[in-house]
Amino acid sequence: MKKFLFISLLLQSVVLRAQDLPNVSISGEGLSLEAAIESLEKQTGYIFHYQQDWIDTLKVTSSINNLSLDRALTMLFEHTSLYFLIHDDRVYLTNEIQILTRPKLSELLNSTVKIQENIEKGLVFKQEYLLPIQELEQLNEKVFEIGKRSELRAGGSATIAGYIKNAQTGEPLISALVYSEKPLMSTLTDETGFYSLTLPLGRHLLRFQLVGMKQTVRNVVLFSSGQLNVQMNEDITALDEVVIESNRDANIESVQMGVSSIRVKDSKNVPIVLGERDVMKVATTMAGIQSVGEGASGFNVRGGKADQNLIMLDGYPLYNTSHFFGFFSVFNSEVIEDMQVYKSSIPVQFGGRLSSVMDIESKKANRDSISGSGGISPITSKLTLELPLFSGKAGLTLGGRATYSDWVLNNVGNSEFAENEVFFADILMRYDHDFDENNRLAISGYCSADRFRMNSDTLFSFSNFAYQNRAISARFGHIFSRNLSGSLTAAYSDYYYDLSYTESPENAFVQDFRIREKIIRGQMNYTPFERHELVGGIESKLLKINPGTQTPFDDESLVNSLIIQHEKGLEAAIFLSDQYNYSDRLSFYGGIRYSMFTSMGGKTVYEYAGEGPKNDQTRTDSVSYGKGEVIKTFGGLEPRLSVRYKLDRNASIKAGYNRSRQYVHTLTNSASVSPTDIWRLSGYHLEPQIADQFSVGFYQNLARFLSEASFEVYYKSIENLLDFKVGAEFLLNPFVETVSLQGPGKSYGFEFSLKKKGNLSGWLNYTYARTFLKLDSEFAEERINGGSYYPTNYDIPHTVNLVANYKLTRRVSLSYNFVYKSGRPITYPAGVYDFYKSISIHYSDRNAYRIPYYMRMDFGVNLEAGHRKNKLAYSYWSFSVYNLLGRSNPYSVFFSVKGREVSGHQLVVFRNPIPTISYNFKF
Repeated sequence: MKKFLFISLLLQSVVLRAQDLPNVSISGEGLSLEAAIESLEKQTGYIFHYQQDWIDTLKVTSSINNLSLDRALTMLFEHTSLYFLIHDDRVYLTNEIQILTRPKLSELLNSTVKIQENIEKGLVFKQEYLLPIQELEQLNEKVFEIGKRSELRAGGSATIAGYIKNAQTGEPLISALVYSEKPLMSTLTDETGFYSLTLPLGRHLLRFQLVGMKQTVRNVVLFSSGQLNVQMNEDITALDEVVIESNRDANIESVQMGVSSIRVKDSKNVPIVLGERDVMKVATTMAGIQSVGEGASGFNVRGGKADQNLIMLDGYPLYNTSHFFGFFSVFNSEVIEDMQVYKSSIPVQFGGRLSSVMDIESKKANRDSISGSGGISPITSKLTLELPLFSGKAGLTLGGRATYSDWVLNNVGNSEFAENEVFFADILMRYDHDFDENNRLAISGYCSADRFRMNSDTLFSFSNFAYQNRAISARFGHIFSRNLSGSLTAAYSDYYYDLSYTESPENAFVQDFRIREKIIRGQMNYTPFERHELVGGIESKLLKINPGTQTPFDDESLVNSLIIQHEKGLEAAIFLSDQYNYSDRLSFYGGIRYSMFTSMGGKTVYEYAGEGPKNDQTRTDSVSYGKGEVIKTFGGLEPRLSVRYKLDRNASIKAGYNRSRQYVHTLTNSASVSPTDIWRLSGYHLEPQIADQFSVGFYQNLARFLSEASFEVYYKSIENLLDFKVGAEFLLNPFVETVSLQGPGKSYGFEFSLKKKGNLSGWLNYTYARTFLKLDSEFAEERINGGSYYPTNYDIPHTVNLVANYKLTRRVSLSYNFVYKSGRPITYPAGVYDFYKSISIHYSDRNAYRIPYYMRMDFGVNLEAGHRKNKLAYSYWSFSVYNLLGRSNPYSVFFSVKGREVSGHQLVVFRNPIPTISYNFKF
């Protein structure tokens, strides 16, 4: 007699053969159950499988007289927790787990209370399983078996993994939420639509959610690790969603704080200037992100400088993100899928910037059919195509955009614009190939070009100015197992500009700048246990900078050549993190990143006398370093920590800390990001910037998830924050260390955000942000404002953003945008001195005053085409008015001196309302 329960045999798919069971008899109440089973084995020849401790104390309560074996066993086990299954000549016993071979779902729902209770205790094996009655109205009766039954182990856990795709287009769905309510475990899909979730073995109800898609539910029984692919249907009501959106309760559930998601496809509900949808402009309406100014490139995050933001597109960085003097960004929204913005608790896989990371993902092509989209506005035209290849195994996305502003400027009937030239274009290509379910390749390439010539501009008068971004990346992803996946990325980014002046032959010159970055990155994602999610990897970057050259335009030019020494640096990092879900209420995220930067030759560096400030008079010597020789090395740990505690289902509090290091910097005395900005690497004189940020937040979902509120407080201390001496000039300066200053800084503030869904949707944000810098030295020329803390030129204390969209009908919606922010700091002339007939101007302390505040209202109307399914193309019209009130918002204030008089002037970009009409289509 076997006294062991072979679980692998019990849990396999059993088909009960139609057979005549033998009759048996058992006499004598009080007989031990073990003795009764031995008697049955002798009478039938059947072998019983069970565990001894199940029957040690059980007795027979009644006699059995000539009954079939199955009826006899039913009587024998009536008042026990034992169940049985007869298969061939064997009898399998189970304890508190019932094995069903025949009843239908409807029979189970009408069965006795005991059977109902037993089913709730354990698994119901076979082809059908009991669903919660309240779910029957929403789901069909199909149940998905995951894994092999023979691998089920009591008390164990396993991993469900798979891909989530759009049922209509076949595109992978990024950042879709996958979760189980009991126990509460969740995860998000990656850029390929892949998810992995570890759960206890048994029955689970999985929910799949994503904004714009219908909620999908799957009832599963998890035997062992296995695959479950899901297709989600589009939800037409997605037209009602707001522009910036996270998953329904991700703001409560996620450990991450200070992160926002922008869904680009919904950005049409925000009125913008000149009819061009712009993901970067939408980003500046979020709490904690402040635009530098109207028609200007760059943004400030939590009081950070514009160059402290890492902008990544498909794994490669972009160093200049503006077109058309900053009115447009380089991102064509038609080819962008979504954007994640990290303002604090930045994941360990990102590094190299102090303030934020914008991780942008381009659109994957439709694998089922050819599709596309496009639009026409007063300034630009754009077209995007999505092409399926190789029978759906691959897809190609091509998106291009160009302006015809040259034609507009030269046909406005104003002779002042006759010689003006403004042009930009960009193109993005993405190719995705699925070799199989475990191996995927994505190749992305981007190129943008700008050129302009403005005869009324004092800097670029009669000059040809051009700049260009070029970048490419290749990412290969491999799934090793249900718990382990990895990716390898190689990327290249190149930004350069050149400026030529040719109007005066003897003064004609060509000037240029270039920065290139090569990246290789390997990353692994591992979920060894149900409560842990590990991420680890390595990264290496090679940076090369041409800080600027100026050469004669031709043989007639008398301009001397000036070549600034090139710079080269190698940045490397290793990182590891773990998200640990201690319980349904408490979760932790801990990570460590170690980064190292090496400044390399060939280059000559200059030394200065220690007893004086760095200037031309104190320069004492120079040291030459050969090609590839190490000049100086920096490095250190960058810990990242965050914790989330759920107060209840609709509220949570979070806290976080992260340290970041930045080894590349812009040298500029402007708050904006200019095409002529010079990037320099940390080296012999320029130290890396280091920031430590602490943040705490409260998050609340309201009115059945129709709205959500959040409040975050932060404090950031900064080492080696960069500023400049009075009268500093960075352009073509071979000794930038003589005009650069570094010192401690601090930023602090809070952010309040309220979002609403429904027919009236939108968000209201208020940001309070302060940033101060201290430059103190024993030498007067290196001491600013007496060595006290002073506000930086990007210190903007108050910012209010209100975005609202009201859907009148399914085809007509109204949008409204309101912006208010404090004026930027400025240094004013405080007096004029006449010293021996020499006029001198005395200025106030640096940044002691502010320009006037900024306020703007925009209004827009969207008119959708009909929603008939058989239409060749879907289209909509957008009408908007930018700066509805016609307010003259100053971008900057500057001064001119004539004799003893100092006159102030304001630079205003838009003085009048700007009406725009655009047409967009999709097929």
